[in-house]
Amino acid sequence: MKLVTSDQMRRIDEITIRERGIPGAVLMERAGKAVAREAMERFEPDSVAVVTGKGNNAGDGFIAARELHRHGIQTALFMLGADGELRGDALNAYQSVPEAIEQAPGLTPLELRERLCQYDLVIDAIFGTGIKGPLREPWASAVEAINACRMNVVAVDIPSGLPGEHAEQVGPHVRAGLTVTIGLPKIGMMIEPGIQATGAVVVADIGFPPDLLQDDAITVNLLTHDEVCRMLPARRPSGHKGTFGRVMILAGSEGMTGSAVLAARAAARSGVGLVYSAYPRPLGQVMESQLVEPVKIPLDGQEGWFTEAQADAAVEAAGRMQAVAVGPGLGTRPTTAVFIEDVIEKVEAPLLIDADGLNLIAVHGLDLSRRPGPTILTPHPGESARLMGRPIEEIEGDRLGAALELASAHGAVVVLKGAQTVIADPAGQRYLNPTGNSGLAKGGSGDVLTGLITGLAAQGCPVLDAARIGVYLHGMAADLGAQGIGVRALIPSDVIDYLGKGFLKLEKRDQH
Repeated sequence: MKLVTSDQMRRIDEITIRERGIPGAVLMERAGKAVAREAMERFEPDSVAVVTGKGNNAGDGFIAARELHRHGIQTALFMLGADGELRGDALNAYQSVPEAIEQAPGLTPLELRERLCQYDLVIDAIFGTGIKGPLREPWASAVEAINACRMNVVAVDIPSGLPGEHAEQVGPHVRAGLTVTIGLPKIGMMIEPGIQATGAVVVADIGFPPDLLQDDAITVNLLTHDEVCRMLPARRPSGHKGTFGRVMILAGSEGMTGSAVLAARAAARSGVGLVYSAYPRPLGQVMESQLVEPVKIPLDGQEGWFTEAQADAAVEAAGRMQAVAVGPGLGTRPTTAVFIEDVIEKVEAPLLIDADGLNLIAVHGLDLSRRPGPTILTPHPGESARLMGRPIEEIEGDRLGAALELASAHGAVVVLKGAQTVIADPAGQRYLNPTGNSGLAKGGSGDVLTGLITGLAAQGCPVLDAARIGVYLHGMAADLGAQGIGVRALIPSDVIDYLGKGFLKLEKRDQH
């Protein structure tokens, strides 16, 4: 599903009205009815307060108020502007409001707060996506009055005060329990800090032409369950282990074997036919004791870390694989940098590079343009900062931009991990992931993601699809685990254990 800026949504609206012949009044009618319907179905209120401004967002609120009243719900209208300021479709919508609906204009912020707290539900129809900069008075005080009531709040299109796109600073804004967004979700409500104020999101289909909503010129997307289901590769009932691909995990070093174990175990849960775990021979006792399903490939050498002497054997083994991962727990020794440089330049299969693999690229300036096959990079913000030579605050301040810049610079699919993981394609499309929770903020979670994505790539998924499926499923497994044992106690091994239930949901044997 596409995510839009304010300007992109405004353009869709204009084309729909002026070129496709759907009147704005019709769109407003549908939007207002959608808000009323969601308010009634989700909250079953006996009384509702509708707070409006003076633009088209207010018009949606007027229609919602009328519909709620028509269904026998006690409804009151609190206008923050004079009715003489209304124009066009918003004015027409206001004129359709029955006289029986109580109206209370001109209240002070304290009076507004006292009145709103008397209702079961508040509908925020003050501002849509058209605002520029932080709210000023009297609007800021009205927003604070809504928030102070701590009542159920439904926002129309976007919580008032939130910008429609990324902003360095966000001023006063409504904190909603539900946002009924019109046409498409807005970027500003799906990223930090806006996502904390948006609550549950319902996308109201009010009749915008599908080609406008699916335009590839809109380059930010939200991963959805149905889309990920469609990406999941079919599984042939008559297939055998060779049918479903081979994956190799190059990971681990002395003291860091856990990373290799987690990545290999996650790959084994991915549906791939055969998992190979390659590691320095001195780590064999640990790896043999921890891994049952994967085939072990101990690489000769005396050191407990990868060295340049093992590169030829690793590359030769990779030639039999459909996908390879390298990086978790490698360490950053110079001899390991030579090893990974050979892997980068000689492995033709899709290659996922994570963790210390990324750190070695950053420290030694390794050139990914010499890759002979597709590449996936899975940095966290710190690794991204090292790759880009920038402060981590800049990366976190514009995650969408940073992910795309990395993807373009390296010709790779980039998975920028963290809350709301971003996947970026060098062709320019970016994807926000809605699944996952803070239980993933634990060492080893990224290793699980590495094994999962690489296993999916080995089954024939294009690397972009493998990244999108893997990120979504990884977060879903964490959400399922949180339901079972809680967020605080969740560890990466639990996420692996819940991948099966996640696959069942994606396969639609169990509905989400």
